[in-house]
Amino acid sequence: MIGLSVRATIAVSWICAFTTLEGTFSMRTKNRVFTLLAASALLAGSCLTLGATDAAAADWTFTKSDEGGGSFQVVARNASGRVAGTMSWVADPLPNIPGDSFSVTDVLSDTWGIEAKMVVPVTGRTATTRGQKAVYTSPWNTGDLREGAQVSIQLCVVKGTSSHCSIAYTGHA
Repeated sequence: MIGLSVRATIAVSWICAFTTLEGTFSMRTKNRVFTLLAASALLAGSCLTLGATDAAAADWTFTKSDEGGGSFQVVARNASGRVAGTMSWVADPLPNIPGDSFSVTDVLSDTWGIEAKMVVPVTGRTATTRGQKAVYTSPWNTGDLREGAQVSIQLCVVKGTSSHCSIAYTGHA
């Protein structure tokens, strides 16, 4: 919206300046200058509009809560503060939950999915809700780790090729 008004203001001011030079240049030169000025205004306005869109999309917050024994949870919130999803790391087995495992849950029908990746140790382990409708919880991604080993997991909200990610939060196996 702001880009459009900037473009219109620039174009009008250039047209006014251009029309005051009426008798100085040939019609061919005037057309070339006018085309150059119009293209420049369009490019400048597009850059301003695109910059505003990217900044508005980056309003995601992530918070970690320790659950004890190396386990932790990370919550993703959108710009309005609503919980969009969570990631849970479970260090030691619980009833119906394997140890050394993590899972993600998407709780908000907003077209964004939830994805977590283990970055330490480097295992390639990922849990995701991509392709699923909210409310959805991924299967537990599990694998045996050395007792007490440091674990770092990064939580992301994802849509197509776009993603907004947390820092890598740590716990232990």
